[in-house]
Amino acid sequence: MKTLGETDVVVVGSGAVGTSVAYHLAKRGKRVTVVDRAGTGAGTSAATFALIWVHSKEPAHYMELSLRSARMFPPLVRELDADVHLDQPGGLTLCLTEDDMAKGHAMVARQSVSRLYAGRVLDAAETHRLQPGLSPEVQGAIYSPEDGHIDSIRYVTALARAARRLGVEFRSYTEVTGIERKDGMVTGVLTELGRIAAPHVVNAAGPHAAAVAKMVGIELPVYPVRGQVLVTLPMPRTLRMPMSGVRQNPTGHFFLGFTREDAGYDASVTAAGIRNIVRSAVRRVPILKEARLLRAFAGIRSMPLDGLPCLGPVPGVPGFYIAVSHSGITLSPLHGAVIADLICTGRTEIPIEPFDPLRPQRAEVVT
Repeated sequence: MKTLGETDVVVVGSGAVGTSVAYHLAKRGKRVTVVDRAGTGAGTSAATFALIWVHSKEPAHYMELSLRSARMFPPLVRELDADVHLDQPGGLTLCLTEDDMAKGHAMVARQSVSRLYAGRVLDAAETHRLQPGLSPEVQGAIYSPEDGHIDSIRYVTALARAARRLGVEFRSYTEVTGIERKDGMVTGVLTELGRIAAPHVVNAAGPHAAAVAKMVGIELPVYPVRGQVLVTLPMPRTLRMPMSGVRQNPTGHFFLGFTREDAGYDASVTAAGIRNIVRSAVRRVPILKEARLLRAFAGIRSMPLDGLPCLGPVPGVPGFYIAVSHSGITLSPLHGAVIADLICTGRTEIPIEPFDPLRPQRAEVVT
């Protein structure tokens, strides 16, 4: 097979996670090639709700991982020197019933085993003061000062631009067909156009990560989930902070969503999905009755079987690393830093043991 080139690391996937991995590696002097079956940032990262979300990530060690990553956004965006509409004013999960409030108190109690957790339950009065424009039906909320949102397309574009300045090569619209190994160790990536030699390969392929993992004989428990999102025409700024299911960006557009559907790789928008999203959003923010729809889209997100990220090396396959999660935007800065640590030094100070990509297989062995 024709050899297209030689590099230190091949990253499979050019979404938020893959471009972050490439950028962090290039900052540390590594030669990196990113390969993607589509365009840079054209997959999940272009069709996401784009929250930076911390407070509801359970269990607590998942929340802590998300918190570490959320705190990395401001310095990272300063490095990128681009307007990516980063806004981290805090975030809310609304409670519309007494049962919602009880569940909120229970979640905060569970999360508070971590000294880092800053979430708390707000009563109705404080919720309406912090977030004007909510329905009188809202009885309270869970509030976290660490949460926010970003323009995911601007963000990934800025990451890719910065990575290119550091010498990263992007091979878009190039299908990966295999992972080359010798004596068990990774030696390169095979594509439809030829071979790219490299001693390290990072699987950041999002909803397609399971197929890439199979190329080295690994069963990765990650499956695709469809998420539908609606965007309105600009309206007067109403929401001060993003909420689970409703956010308003700096230009006044409302983003409404999102569904979680087992639809395989079908990225269709459905009438039922739109109805459910609108019904839920208007119930929380009545002014949305007057909104006019700009567009509706669906993205295919990666969902690990237990909901937790898959992050780290695969010991049985030296040179092969996995960086996949459902919250790719939130965790992208941290995923990039961790993989760069592991490839450059063989270790990381960030605790990633609970996110071992092979944890289901290891659990089966213990059982």
